[in-house]
Amino acid sequence: MEDYVKEVERRMNGVLLPKYGTDESEQPPTIYTVPQEIRGGNEDAYLPFAVKIGPLTRYENRMGYYYDQYDRLQDYKWCCVRRLIGRNHLLQEPDRTPVLLHRCLNSLRSLEPRIRASYQNTDNINEQDMLLDGCFILHRLLKYAHIAKREEALEVKASTAKDEEEEDDDWTQVFGRCWVWGFVTYDLLLLENQIPFLVVQSLFHDLRTDPDESSDVLVLGAQRLFRSLRPQPLQSSHIACSSVHHLLHLFYQSVGLPAATPKPDNLRRYRMPPSELSEWMPCATELEEAGVKIRARQGASSFLDVGFDAGFLEIPMLQLYDYSEQLLRNLIAFEQTYPLTPGHVTAYAMLMDCLVASSEDMRLLQLRGVLINQMNGVRDKDQTGFFSRLCHGVHIAADRNYLGGVIAEVNKYQQARWPRWRAALVRNYFSNPWVATSLAAAVFLLALTIMQTFFAAYSYFKPPH
Repeated sequence: MEDYVKEVERRMNGVLLPKYGTDESEQPPTIYTVPQEIRGGNEDAYLPFAVKIGPLTRYENRMGYYYDQYDRLQDYKWCCVRRLIGRNHLLQEPDRTPVLLHRCLNSLRSLEPRIRASYQNTDNINEQDMLLDGCFILHRLLKYAHIAKREEALEVKASTAKDEEEEDDDWTQVFGRCWVWGFVTYDLLLLENQIPFLVVQSLFHDLRTDPDESSDVLVLGAQRLFRSLRPQPLQSSHIACSSVHHLLHLFYQSVGLPAATPKPDNLRRYRMPPSELSEWMPCATELEEAGVKIRARQGASSFLDVGFDAGFLEIPMLQLYDYSEQLLRNLIAFEQTYPLTPGHVTAYAMLMDCLVASSEDMRLLQLRGVLINQMNGVRDKDQTGFFSRLCHGVHIAADRNYLGGVIAEVNKYQQARWPRWRAALVRNYFSNPWVATSLAAAVFLLALTIMQTFFAAYSYFKPPH
């Protein structure tokens, strides 16, 4: 018995340490394999199309057609290494290349414990692959940081910036795809297709040509690279480079959290006990029938900034593109696997899943300016199931749902009698101008009849002298 107690104690005390390490690496991993219950809804949404990054991506699940594309971009990664080394003018050949390569590899070797701690589980990590993938990402971030700086300085027109973005088009001829760099950008935001951002930072410090150049340029480059993919145009926000775990996490931070702060008299709705909070509410058409008006929220800093006030459910406009499902799926997968996220994208998707239960609901939200469909060749049935597919296999605790108070207030409002009666009155008598005109005429005639009856009775009881 004593031996068993000691064994149990040893296992309890040691189960976390080998997994998470010590010091900074005691934090949970930040790069995970997408759970099967989540990826089961759409396996391809989590697999890269053009470029493989990091040790987790299971690109063998793709059809053999894509193998050649991965291999071709592997060659391009070596060109990125050459370009980053070649731009360093502090050293001259033949010493420059071996000196810089040894410097980078030694730095990555010293970071190996932290790199391993960033992954949920993998045995395929080595500094050579980290060097290759890190230089590929670093090259793209520096390129887009340069474009962003020139745009800020008003030294370049939009058309010229577009030309700079496409200056690598000579490589697309290898693929036979003129727009492969768009797919590369999408691939860099897949949860399983990540490397720790500290790898990119380390390579930046070892290869930079200006010793005083700040690593904030990496964040600037990433925000410019992913600018067109954001669910909603946002204001520029400062993100500390030291707080970034990987590119998907950086994008997640740039999406922005709801900026609106509850008013003091409304704090009660955000402090409801979990038992009083609901994760469900009626669909959009049922809400409108119950007197809840839905409209696009103006001036929102994030598409997540949903609010309810005086019978109006306000939702910021969201444009849906062909890549939107893949992007939102990976943001949700990140929230579902990394425990230190607030889970706002998941909560938003679940709210929208409640609102869109039919094609009529989707059409209503489009008429209200909440959803703008920019997807090519998507049928109504597929469009209606957009948010339902996002929520496949995902969960969120009621006390972590930042929209729990909004849902509770909407449910309370739509269950009241007066809003329902008023909505029915408007729907039945004021939705059509002819019906409204007829009703007004009937009311006018009724008023005249009442007045005539009143004066007739008055003259009978009090005849004029």
